[in-house]
Amino acid sequence: MTPAIFRPSSLPGQDCPNCTRRRINCDRTLPECRKCISRGLPCPGYDIILKWGNGVASRGKLTGRMLPVLESAETNFDVPEDHRNTSTNRIPALKENAASIERGLGLNINPTTLELMKHFQQNIARKLAWVDGPTNPWRQVIIPLAWMSPTVLCAVLSLSSEDLAFKYAQDHPRHNYLQSISLRFRNNALALLARHISSLRERDTPQIGNLDPNEISCILASMLILYNVELLDAEPIKWRMHLHAARVIVQWREQASSRASLNEIDTFLLYEHYYASVFAGLTTFDLADEFTGEQFENSNDITIFSDFVRVIHRVTRIERVAYDQGSTVDPAQIENIIREVDAARQRMALLGQRIHLQGCHAQDFQHLVSIFYHASLIYSYQVLKSNSSADSNIQASRDSILDHLYSLSNRETFAHDLVWPLFILGTECRGLPAMQEMVSREMEAVMKISGVLDRRKVLFFLQHYWSLDLDRSVTWIYLLREMMPGKMMLIL
Repeated sequence: MTPAIFRPSSLPGQDCPNCTRRRINCDRTLPECRKCISRGLPCPGYDIILKWGNGVASRGKLTGRMLPVLESAETNFDVPEDHRNTSTNRIPALKENAASIERGLGLNINPTTLELMKHFQQNIARKLAWVDGPTNPWRQVIIPLAWMSPTVLCAVLSLSSEDLAFKYAQDHPRHNYLQSISLRFRNNALALLARHISSLRERDTPQIGNLDPNEISCILASMLILYNVELLDAEPIKWRMHLHAARVIVQWREQASSRASLNEIDTFLLYEHYYASVFAGLTTFDLADEFTGEQFENSNDITIFSDFVRVIHRVTRIERVAYDQGSTVDPAQIENIIREVDAARQRMALLGQRIHLQGCHAQDFQHLVSIFYHASLIYSYQVLKSNSSADSNIQASRDSILDHLYSLSNRETFAHDLVWPLFILGTECRGLPAMQEMVSREMEAVMKISGVLDRRKVLFFLQHYWSLDLDRSVTWIYLLREMMPGKMMLIL
């Protein structure tokens, strides 16, 4: 059942710059005013410059605890405020037409908005999900949330227009136009988030049970979408900022009610935050940067590959603790990790039968499971190895990755899932120029199919690693931590 969400109670408190300059009354609809559209003008929207700061809850049971705060430059900017909908009326779901959605949200659902939503549904959702299919949560969860919440809608439209802009050359007018739209929607989403966060910090009863169950979901969904927006430009400060803010919201949720039940929306959002944080943490090497967010149950079509992600997370934590304490890894831990990797492979193989992939897609999924299995083994041995047999095991898994990679009948379908395995494969290609060329070629193909993101930086690091005349014992982890401190990248 699709629950009710808050409706905006007011329109922006100031006219758009175009209407102000033309000295006419602005209708102040979001995301673009009708006056601009009727004249064929690109509406500048209601821009605001925002950044994440730190705030402390001043009331209620979370008094003194940290919550993210959006700080703005001086401005009298105003946007619709999302409120809990205390009535029994439901906001129109996806099956409703654009006119009813427009009336329900107070938004201007124009052809541009519909075009961007179509691009998100047909193209972006496919690239964001581990495995695309009829139950893809980026369609089944995010799109209904977007039609119900202006905050999520603005974030989705920002992501869609930014992604669409990259289909054009940088000097193409369409590229610049779409990026300006993306910036405007992003700022609108940030302004709405500011109001949500401010409202949460001021409440006397911040327990989850006393909140609209979708308020936290919409905040978290918007932050994760904005993280993906900034990832398109591969600016670590910006995308890490949104990921950090999402982490604070996840922690706040856990503090407010550790026993709160999770529906499919919560499970999906917590998993999205969790796996993004796991991969973002691979190159930070900071124990203080530890995070939670594992409190989600495995779901067949929502938490795909979560078993492998949990193993990667655990191996990373073991390495960080051992390095911080100057100790070696207990051999028993190594054995346990290998058993976990084996169990993850078995569960994922069974999952492939349950998610009803057809024909070559079903076979390719099993190859992908094997690729992740061997990449996880290599990473585990790289971090935890304590005997000479680890090298032979690494070589065997490296060769197996190659075999399964070449067996994929349609790499385009799963191209976005191959970055991590290709990186791990690449770290074991020193002194092997033919294999290095293959890894470079495959990484370039991934970027061409599913976007550059931080992947150019990942490939440059591998190429730098290959070029150095280093002792075999110098791992990529040592290189990043000791010889290239601060060199962070997202291996996704």
